[in-house]
Amino acid sequence: MTNKSNIEKIAKELKTIYTKSKLYNYHRVFRKINDGEDDSLTALEVLCLDLLQGLDSPTQSEFADYINVSKPNATYKINTLEKKGYVKKIPSEEDGRILYIEVTDKTKNLLRTGERYIDILSRRLQRNFTREELEIYERIMSKMADEYLVELDRYLEHQK
Repeated sequence: MTNKSNIEKIAKELKTIYTKSKLYNYHRVFRKINDGEDDSLTALEVLCLDLLQGLDSPTQSEFADYINVSKPNATYKINTLEKKGYVKKIPSEEDGRILYIEVTDKTKNLLRTGERYIDILSRRLQRNFTREELEIYERIMSKMADEYLVELDRYLEHQK
């Protein structure tokens, strides 16, 4: 097998893993949402919560810039999520006008599905591979995280 066909196969498998895990995560999250409840969420609100958690307590302005909406629009979304108990606003210690948006435990519990799936996959890896194979896999994953995801890290940093 040539190097090119190896890379194409790896790319295809990575895409499959990414797509399936994303679909699994959203399916599980949407199953937890109760329509008609005071704290029910729309699909856009779930996406906003996922982004707020991933951005790790952004300011309202950072969130607005990241999702490419006006600051009043972002404020409206955040206020709605706050009323439902999914986020809280934390004033900056240096400048009280700046508000950081933190997700609450309610959000963390809702979005924890992805972590559970990673635990399932980790146990399957442990059952199906030798210690030596797992060591190779760990080295590959560490290298990917450290070196190959640099572009994503730069992009995310640029968005702040």
